[in-house]
Amino acid sequence: MYIPLVCGCPAFRLEKCRRLSSGLLWSFLLAAMISFGYHSSAQQPAQADSRIVHLAQQAESDLHSQRPDLAASEYERILALDPNNLSAHSNLGLADYLQGKFAPAAEEFENVLALKPNLWNIDALCGLSEAKTGKNADATLHLDLAFQHVDEPVLRLSVGQQLFTLLFQSGQLVRAGDVVDRLQQLDPGNIDVLYAAHQVYSMLADKAFVSMAQLQPASARMFELRADRMAGMGNIEGAIRAYRLAIQGDPHLSGVHFALGEALSVSHDEAERAGAEGEYNKALEDNPLDEKAECRLGDIAMRRSDLKSGAQHYQRALALQPGDADANEGYGMILLSSDSAREARVYLLRAVKFDPSDVTAYYHLSEASRKTGDMDDARTEMDEFLKLKTAQDTLKHSFDDLPLRTLPQNSGKGDEEASPQGVPALPPPVPNKNF
Repeated sequence: MYIPLVCGCPAFRLEKCRRLSSGLLWSFLLAAMISFGYHSSAQQPAQADSRIVHLAQQAESDLHSQRPDLAASEYERILALDPNNLSAHSNLGLADYLQGKFAPAAEEFENVLALKPNLWNIDALCGLSEAKTGKNADATLHLDLAFQHVDEPVLRLSVGQQLFTLLFQSGQLVRAGDVVDRLQQLDPGNIDVLYAAHQVYSMLADKAFVSMAQLQPASARMFELRADRMAGMGNIEGAIRAYRLAIQGDPHLSGVHFALGEALSVSHDEAERAGAEGEYNKALEDNPLDEKAECRLGDIAMRRSDLKSGAQHYQRALALQPGDADANEGYGMILLSSDSAREARVYLLRAVKFDPSDVTAYYHLSEASRKTGDMDDARTEMDEFLKLKTAQDTLKHSFDDLPLRTLPQNSGKGDEEASPQGVPALPPPVPNKNF
């Protein structure tokens, strides 16, 4: 079923209760619940004990035959003979859950937990049942416990999705963000999880933006944040103006000179682009440990064919952060240009290790392998380059094709926050390394 969220927020598609028979969760639930076994809670006459065993076997067969209605009837007869039978309560709850009878299912699961706490699968099913009957506070408690302890991936994913939905609905965005982060680790390729992550992080960012605007609307940090947003929308000219206003307010604001350098480096104005170098140098003056600024200065030196200066910048960046992909790629390219292909390959291999999505690093790695005579590796690396470049081009086209070009230039937010074409864009790219 769909679990709607307010304000156009994500809705996770959870397993439909009447279609569980076609999914992995059905098989898991049967295995998990039947495993309790059937034991009478008190001394019963032999005839009654025999009837319980017979009814339990028949109910198990009915569950596996996807007849939860018949199984429910048999579990009720077991409980008439043995009211505290743990397995009968748990499996009656399962049978009710599979029929979409969530209120009685939750009651049975509560009965089980009262007799034996810390059964995490039962906590999970209890929380899922309560969520479907609107008992959100109780559901959140059970689902939170279950999400911390359930190991089975299918059930844990369902629990996490429902828990995220409840937290998001109640405005607990930080907790919802923590849950969706764990869901991404559990299922990195799940598009619904990725969408939910985008929504909750966007709302947290917007909430912080509004709070800053209310507290200190004319602060240096607020101008920096506005510049970041404009840069992300492709309004580079507006971003440059806002970064400069931020610097007027605080010349040593952390990160602002590097950010201005990034914006200047992709400006259409040649004079503006030339000013990027000075901003990167100022970034290093404020923070001598800024390896990214060293990398950008190395890029600029390489474009000037000043390999000696470029090497010094990349070496300093590597000393600060040996795992920086840009520094490894940049220094590898310096070595490649200096006819040290074998040594260059060492750094380029590190670059793709630290950033497997770096398209240009694979191109240069293939070139280094070719120069060292490793033709098989060169072909493999070129194939990876072409695959990544195709994926990158497809992603770019997917944004270009969005029907947003009819948006008015000024959408009411002021010229400084509108894209020149009124089109949201990807964040400004870093300077490309030639190949």
